[in-house]
Amino acid sequence: MTIWKSAFAAVLVAALPLASLAAADPAPAEPVEILPIAFSADGLSGPGGERLRAELANAQFIALGEDHGFAGSPELGMALAHDAAALPGASPLYHVVEVGPVTTRWAAHRLRDGGLDALGRSLAGRPYAMPFLSNADDAALALPFARAGRLWGIDQEFVGGPAILLDLLAEHTKDRATLDLLAAWRDKDKAALGAGQFDTILLQTATPADFADLRRRFTGDVEALAIIDALANSATIYQLNDSGRYLENNEVRAALMRDIFLRAFRDAAPNRPAVLFKMGAYHMGRGTTPTSIYDIGSLLPGLAAANGKTSLHIAYVPMAGRVRTVKPSPTAFTAVAPYEDEAIGPILDAAGIARDSLPATGHVLIPLAPLRHKLQGKALRELASFPRFLLLGFDYLVTTRDAKPATHFEAR
Repeated sequence: MTIWKSAFAAVLVAALPLASLAAADPAPAEPVEILPIAFSADGLSGPGGERLRAELANAQFIALGEDHGFAGSPELGMALAHDAAALPGASPLYHVVEVGPVTTRWAAHRLRDGGLDALGRSLAGRPYAMPFLSNADDAALALPFARAGRLWGIDQEFVGGPAILLDLLAEHTKDRATLDLLAAWRDKDKAALGAGQFDTILLQTATPADFADLRRRFTGDVEALAIIDALANSATIYQLNDSGRYLENNEVRAALMRDIFLRAFRDAAPNRPAVLFKMGAYHMGRGTTPTSIYDIGSLLPGLAAANGKTSLHIAYVPMAGRVRTVKPSPTAFTAVAPYEDEAIGPILDAAGIARDSLPATGHVLIPLAPLRHKLQGKALRELASFPRFLLLGFDYLVTTRDAKPATHFEAR
C-alpha cells in the first residue's frame, strides 16, 4: 500500500505543469501594519485613511461593525460616507441602522424636519425608547440620510420601543377602551424600564392573544396593523431569548434583518445603491458568528459580487477608554463607565505585538489579513470566539487606547 501511494504521488506531481509547481512556493509573509488614522465629517485622513479610501472605490457595501456605546464609530461612519459619496460616478448611498423600521421612520421624520434638536425633544422623558439613534453621535450620522430619504432600520423593535409605538397606535383610534389599554401598557413599561425591570415590560410579557386582540381593534388599518406586527415579531424574539432559546432567538432575528433589508434593497435596486451599515460587530462580520449563526454580514459579499462589486468589512473595537452603557437609575437611563478590551489585546498578545506599542491617544487601522495569516493554525484556534471572529470576518480593525463615550440625548 505504501509503494502504491508513493507511485501515485509521483505520477501526480509529474503531471503538474511547471507553472503550478512554481506557484506552490510559499510567498513571503505579509508584514503586520499598524497605520495611524483620523476621521471626521470631512472624511478620512492619515496613512490608514488613505488605505481605507482606496478600498471604497469598488465597495458596494461598507459594513461597519462596532462595540456599542462609543463616539468613534459613528464618526468613522461619517468619514466613510463623505469619502464614498465623493467618488467619481458614486451610486446613491443609503444608511442601515440597528433599529426597528417603525421607530427608524419615526426618528427620520424628526431628523428631517427639525434636526438633532427635534429628535432630542421627542425622546425627552423616554430615553429608553430606541437604541443607538438615541445617541446624538449616531443621530448625526443618520441626519443627512434621513433628509435624503435613504435611512433604513432593519432590526426588531427595541425593548423600549412601545413608548413610541403605542403612542403611534393611539393616533389611529378614538375608541376609549383601546386608548386606555394602550396608555396602561405604555405607563407600565415606563415604570418598569425606569427601574431596570426588563422582565416585566410588554415585549417580554405580551401573548399571541394580546396581539390578536390588538389586530381586531384595528381591523382594516394597514399602517396600524404593520405596527402591531412589528411589536409581535419583536416580542417573539425577546421571549425566545428570555426563555434561554438563544440560538433560535438569534436565527429569527437574523432572518428578520435579512428580509427587511432585502425588501428595501430591491425597492432601490434599479439605482444599484451603495449601502453603509453601522451595527454591532456580530452582525457585520463574515462567517459563523460567536452566536453560532450566519448574520447579515455573510449575505453582503455574494450580493456585491453579483453586481461586480465588493463588500468592505471594518470593525471598530477599542482597546481601552470610556463607554456609554445602559444603566437605569432614578435620574438617567445610561451612564459612562471605564472600558477595558477583552478582544484586541489577546490578538496582539498572540501575534507578539506589545499592547503599549499602540499610541496612547488617537486611532490606528490594522489590516487583518496579515494578522490572521500570522496566527493561522493553533494560535488562531486557541483564541476566544469573538477575537477569532474579528480576525476571520473583517478586513480591517480600527482601534484606540483612548475611546470616547457616545453622547446620549439625555446627557445633552
